[in-house]
Amino acid sequence: MSEDVLSVLKKKIQAQMNVIADHVSSGSSKDMEDYRKMCGMIEGLAWSEREIVDLERRLNDL
Repeated sequence: MSEDVLSVLKKKIQAQMNVIADHVSSGSSKDMEDYRKMCGMIEGLAWSEREIVDLERRLNDL
């Protein structure tokens, strides 16, 4: 069950990262502050995704 939950969470994180990356790459940032904020959000989401992947591996090793 936890693997299903983790997969759903990982997909939601990836989708949000894609939305933000599209926003940044299309030049839609209002200013440098907005650009930095979006980059920080991507960094945080990427960290979260890596933590979930690590957790999935540990659960599979049990």
